[in-house]
Amino acid sequence: MDSTMELDELKQAWQSLDRQLQQQKRINLELLTETRMRKAKAGLRWLQALAVGQIAVGLAVTVFCASFWSSHMREPALLLSGIVLHAYGVAMIITGVMEMLLLVRTDYAAQIVTIQKYLALLRQWRIRTKRWFGLAQWILWIPVTLVMLEYLIGFDLWAHSPATVGGFLAAGVAGLLFTLWLMFWSPRALRRRVGDYIDDNSTGSLLRRAQATLDEIASFERD
Repeated sequence: MDSTMELDELKQAWQSLDRQLQQQKRINLELLTETRMRKAKAGLRWLQALAVGQIAVGLAVTVFCASFWSSHMREPALLLSGIVLHAYGVAMIITGVMEMLLLVRTDYAAQIVTIQKYLALLRQWRIRTKRWFGLAQWILWIPVTLVMLEYLIGFDLWAHSPATVGGFLAAGVAGLLFTLWLMFWSPRALRRRVGDYIDDNSTGSLLRRAQATLDEIASFERD
């Protein structure tokens, strides 16, 4: 009889201890989640600020270039340069707005899985757009040079030295083709290293840290 009572008491003690451990684990998880989520969302708000800055710069470029090319309708090189930069400004606005939408959805999401999904979408979007923007830089500096020379000192480089502009264009195309070769046609090991480097730089350290923080919380929940 005494043995049975001792076993029952021991069982109840173990059950009580288990409940306390589960409660403590739940409290620890809530504290960890709150702290880490606050840290992750603080980093994402910096990304929101950067997206707003990109939209503002895109608007400034768009307005300036619209005014520029509309006032150089009779100068084909300057007209084309202004239109190209105008299109680039619009692209900056679109990509910035898309990032803002994803970041706002992430900021208001409550579930870890939902936030991870939006961050994964944001990462894919940044990688895709930053790659195209990066490739465009090989050519984009040429219209920037033409527009700035005309705007700042009234010098039409194409009218005075088309061969110089042609040399610029040849150098830009060569750089673009070399970059495309590295990304798509180089040996697999080199292509993978180049791709990883581009993806990491496109993702950004703030987004990587936020993803790592959420992965840490999810891992703690599973354990």
